[in-house]
Amino acid sequence: MAFFIVPARMKRRSARWLLWLALPGCLFGFAQGGLAHTTGLSTSELKFGTNGLDAEITFAGADLALALAHLDAANPADWNRDGKLTSEEFAAGVQRVRKFAASCLAVEFDGRAAPPGPARLGLDDKDNFRVEVSYAGERPGRLKVSALLFEHLPPEHIHFITLHGDDSKSLGNKMLSPGDNTFEINLSATRAAEAEKEQPPVSPFAGFLKLGIEHICTGYDHLLFLFGLLLVCANFKSAIQVVTFFTLAHSITLALATLNLVRISGRLVEAAVAASIIYVAVENLVQAGAPKGRWRVTFLFGLIHGIGFATVLRDLGVAASTTGVAVPLVAFNVGVELGQIVIVGLILPVIWTLRKRDLFLRWGVPACSGLVALLGGIWLTKRLFF
Repeated sequence: MAFFIVPARMKRRSARWLLWLALPGCLFGFAQGGLAHTTGLSTSELKFGTNGLDAEITFAGADLALALAHLDAANPADWNRDGKLTSEEFAAGVQRVRKFAASCLAVEFDGRAAPPGPARLGLDDKDNFRVEVSYAGERPGRLKVSALLFEHLPPEHIHFITLHGDDSKSLGNKMLSPGDNTFEINLSATRAAEAEKEQPPVSPFAGFLKLGIEHICTGYDHLLFLFGLLLVCANFKSAIQVVTFFTLAHSITLALATLNLVRISGRLVEAAVAASIIYVAVENLVQAGAPKGRWRVTFLFGLIHGIGFATVLRDLGVAASTTGVAVPLVAFNVGVELGQIVIVGLILPVIWTLRKRDLFLRWGVPACSGLVALLGGIWLTKRLFF
């Protein structure tokens, strides 16, 4: 039996080759993750009409695909497993969709179950699934709505419910979760004071804060943009500039979105986000050292990324009025910023440690920037043409 001693240098070379061989698979998985992911949020907008209660329930297409897969695991609605539900896939599974739609909410008027009428189904151009359903009956003194949809969705899913009167005035809202899936409100005018004591208003701030943190942590395109910016930050000052101007841009976008002063197509925004990734990566490649005036680029593209964050909530119809949308948008944005701070705190020490090595500055930074540009190009192509 012969024994061979493998030099340490050869071991390091073998490890590097294994990394390069594994890279295409990682790259493909990362790109697919950036193309579509579940929002973890669905919404119900309830409004009293002349004949009862009208409800519009909205899901992201990816969330609906998960729910339908749970209903019938043997026949997934999302045939090509791209995280979206096309009109063809939607039409083929329409019976399952109707079954799911009818069981989303359980409504009670004064303790009596209000059966749902025929559901009207639709899939909009933002890949959102919408259910319109009415619950007939006179306006009750007490309304109870239970979200049963959690049975078919991941445990971290949340559902934002809002209630409006027949004059469109907001009567209340609540963030529901699997552990607290009931929205109940006393509507009797003679017991208004008692109802206020009985059920103090519940702020949805915490729920949207958590959603913002989750969104940035699974928003691989936003993370890659941030990585491209930080890759060439040689010191603490430059890193603080990037984070500060990115945060400032988010805040401005939030204000504009809250005041309904900015309305841009979600598809266009997503394409612009991908383009921003490519621009930052190419700038890293063509300029020696840290690009000058990087704060300007960070601020400009930060506005675009911020609009993308706001679009997530608006496309799902979180609220129609400025007053109703303010708390969700602020909480969501704060969550994004908190998640961003944590991520920056984790990756910056690694980047700074690597930048102490000449080999990384000479080859590592260009190689990483090239990969960032490649991923941005994949996302841009997908979002423009598919």
